[in-house]
Amino acid sequence: MLNKINHFVVLMLENRSFDHLLGALKAQNSAVAGALDNEYYNLTDPAVPTSPAVATGPASKFSMPFDPGHEFEDVQIQLYGRAASADRKPAPPTDPAQMSGFVFSAEDAAQSQSNAGMVMQCFHPEKLPVLTTLATEFALFNYWHSSLPGPTWPNRFFVHAATSGGLSDSPTDPDILAGYTFSAGTVYKRLEAANKTWRIYHDGLPQAAGIDSLRLEYIDVFTKNFRDMNYFESDLKKPSLPEYLFIEPRYDTGHQFLKGNSMHPLNDVREGEELVKRVYEAIRASHFWADTLLIVTFDEHGGFYDHVPPPPAVPTGDDQRYNNPANQFNFNRLGVRVPTIVASPFTQKNTVIGQTPQDYYDHTSILSTLEKRFVFPSLTHRDNAAHTLEGALNLVVPRMSSDEAPMTLPMPMKDVLMTKLMEMFASSPVDPTAPLSTSQRVQLTLAHACDAQTLDPTSQILARHRYLKIRAQQDAADYVQEVENRIRDRRQS
Repeated sequence: MLNKINHFVVLMLENRSFDHLLGALKAQNSAVAGALDNEYYNLTDPAVPTSPAVATGPASKFSMPFDPGHEFEDVQIQLYGRAASADRKPAPPTDPAQMSGFVFSAEDAAQSQSNAGMVMQCFHPEKLPVLTTLATEFALFNYWHSSLPGPTWPNRFFVHAATSGGLSDSPTDPDILAGYTFSAGTVYKRLEAANKTWRIYHDGLPQAAGIDSLRLEYIDVFTKNFRDMNYFESDLKKPSLPEYLFIEPRYDTGHQFLKGNSMHPLNDVREGEELVKRVYEAIRASHFWADTLLIVTFDEHGGFYDHVPPPPAVPTGDDQRYNNPANQFNFNRLGVRVPTIVASPFTQKNTVIGQTPQDYYDHTSILSTLEKRFVFPSLTHRDNAAHTLEGALNLVVPRMSSDEAPMTLPMPMKDVLMTKLMEMFASSPVDPTAPLSTSQRVQLTLAHACDAQTLDPTSQILARHRYLKIRAQQDAADYVQEVENRIRDRRQS
């Protein structure tokens, strides 16, 4: 059945766990390995057995008042709990992981135990009608894990290169400025060598530009491989389409994600629902639906609770030039589960893939599927060993009519007016003079790296001085926006 698919579209969203977004589907379908209200719990201090417990329960807000920690050490605490001998250090790893430290890990960012408990909350299906409908109409993966127990950048590198080159935390400024390189290159070079085409759609500055070869393509005025998301629908009306499309959401890091649609915790999840709806409906309405596989996934769990311990993983076996020895991690274990849905005309309704935790997938399953379909070699040991997505192609006769596969998905849930007003007044506005968060610093440095490669030497010096002086959120947001606009406007569309 894989040979019937000629186009693969990947929409990778941000920072949500399986239980948090889709675990409550278990109440409707017992095949879903999810979490019901009060089914699982964390102690507020996993090293103190008498500390209060916080159970899984219904999500109370569409956006979070804080960003839960999800750097490598944060995730170690979430998986293994707190070391009894240290205030905020992870306990030694166990197999299986206890999944006991999510609430404790969240306290620093939440600044209160009550807010920290929000990481245990799970959305009921009616709160997320777009994702719920897509998951029940097509295939939901029970055991899709992020590729390592760490943050966004290394996990996104795995979907592009089947490795992070040893990176297990957020990147450093020097490495961002230099651009990341991997010994086997990227899946995009493999596609080109197999005479296949690709394209990355983005709404703002794409994280993929952190890779040196992709950065050069992104800033190229004649690029056909990077396209503004505004062109997505019109491109699907053209006679031809690249074999591989990767979609990056609008992060809006500069404004603390508040206007983004990536589903980052500080962003309203309904904005992400709207993006999923837009992507699916554009593909479904096009003549490419007949031979396209859509994959909606998340880069990592973002500090939200999940009850399934990460399984062992095949180490990448490649150059580990970005390794942090302090983390003592050999890339032999996957990260926390993330929601993943696959939709195609050859996917049966209500498919749930993965009967046991041993039936696991990670982001390199996308690459292994491309490698098998288009016959090109794997990049690392990880994608070479990864399961392909063929289990989602379980129909011989495609679902082509509107009765067989929906043309549209529901609208995201709307607020009752009074609820919306109360949330607006209850939430604190972003302080434009506040210092940069880790995510904002990373995005600012990426913007400067791209900027510097498009400017003449004199302008480069001026841009460097400006970059080094930026300390406040609004100044960073303004600079990132200027770079995005300049690169977009100089392209030959």
